[in-house]
Amino acid sequence: MKTRFITAIIATFLAALLVVTAANAHGKTTVGDYDLEIGFHNEPVIVGMPNSLDLFVTNSKTGEKVKDLQDTLSAELIFGASKKTFKLEPQEDLDGAYTAFVIPTATGDYTWHITGKINDTPVDVSMTSSPDTFNSAEAASVYAFPGAGASAPDPVAQAANTSNTALLVGGGGLAVGLIGLVIGLVALSNTRRQKS
Repeated sequence: MKTRFITAIIATFLAALLVVTAANAHGKTTVGDYDLEIGFHNEPVIVGMPNSLDLFVTNSKTGEKVKDLQDTLSAELIFGASKKTFKLEPQEDLDGAYTAFVIPTATGDYTWHITGKINDTPVDVSMTSSPDTFNSAEAASVYAFPGAGASAPDPVAQAANTSNTALLVGGGGLAVGLIGLVIGLVALSNTRRQKS
């Protein structure tokens, strides 16, 4: 009973730690009366895998999420000398949350540049991946398993191995049975001789 209780406490703690870690994978900044939280939606950021912007906008005075900014804000993603502008879309079922879909194609640091207006407040902020903001993009090989050279087991070879093992075990059982039969016949023969 005690073990189950301790296990439940550890599981709850680890789940809470994961939630806190995910929440901290965004950078935070303030523009006028508004708090902006910026980062990648999927962390870790893996090259070649679909990802998206996570942008959350909150009124710092009232604590209310700011809706309907998709037409007044835009996002630009910068990597080295490369730049691409994205139209923001509201995230489903989350007030004050916006996204833009992207597939990072190179490892390293990315910068989200948010521009436009929140109501009458002009916005021009940039946030680059760092330990205090969001993760840099990493190669898929860091997380890939099994490695690229690995292949799935051959089902025909597996079946042949299983069949050979069964034949060996069966043959061994037959040999033991025959030895037992011979010993039994010899014992029976000896018993009859002794009675005679």
